[in-house]
Amino acid sequence: MPAAASVIVRAKDEAADIERCLSRVRAQTVPVELLVVDSGSTDGTLDIAHRYADRVIEIAPADFTFGGALNTGATAAAAPIHVAVSAHCFLERDDWVERALAHFADPRVGGAFGTRTGLDGRPLSAPATVSGPEPRSVPYWGFTNHASAWRAETWRALPIDEGLPACEDREWFWRALDAGWSFVADPALWVSVGHRRDAGLRALYRRTRKEAAALSTITGRSDFDAPSAVRAWWAEMPAGGRRPALQRLNYLRATELAGRWAGERAARRGAA
Repeated sequence: MPAAASVIVRAKDEAADIERCLSRVRAQTVPVELLVVDSGSTDGTLDIAHRYADRVIEIAPADFTFGGALNTGATAAAAPIHVAVSAHCFLERDDWVERALAHFADPRVGGAFGTRTGLDGRPLSAPATVSGPEPRSVPYWGFTNHASAWRAETWRALPIDEGLPACEDREWFWRALDAGWSFVADPALWVSVGHRRDAGLRALYRRTRKEAAALSTITGRSDFDAPSAVRAWWAEMPAGGRRPALQRLNYLRATELAGRWAGERAARRGAA
């Protein structure tokens, strides 16, 4: 039976998580082509990948960029819909791919992604169609390739930027919207990004700083200064989160805000 979608998994030294990731892909309710793009693993990741994947594509670590790895996988993909899943993320529903595919029945839809909140920051209870320039005004919200789907036709017309150090998915999202494509934000497609915090404070700070610098460079906005960071820490609580007092004591959240402040400051100074 032909694959309903091609699933692209980027990996490097992900032996601790990739088997769970790939087994969740193989448990999907529709047939998929599974491609692993590896950039120099030395820890057993490749052995695991070969057991699950239809094809393992190896690229040199020196040639790796996030966008380049996705373009490599998309070039090899055979199905009309591509799905990106990071090797440390896990599809939490057996019908994740099937549900994503249903959104592409509308020929105007170029991509689909999971989120628990809408553009306005409020909890999202049903799929919402996103179009036009508005998402650019909320740069920290939107399409993300830790788990997302896009139409191969959209990608062929708009390849992912291989030169960006981070946030290549967000930049691609905005370009596709500018080109007239719409997207579907579906809370049922949400996949945990707990791996960000599980990596430790130093890694979380560095990752958040890198992403904030990239977003500032892409958007030309770098207005998250020290007073903004303090206001966000005090007043901007995550939707559905715990009591404000506990959120203010959350050192992980504080680390993310510090990383964002440092990243935008670096962008302002031209040191990103």
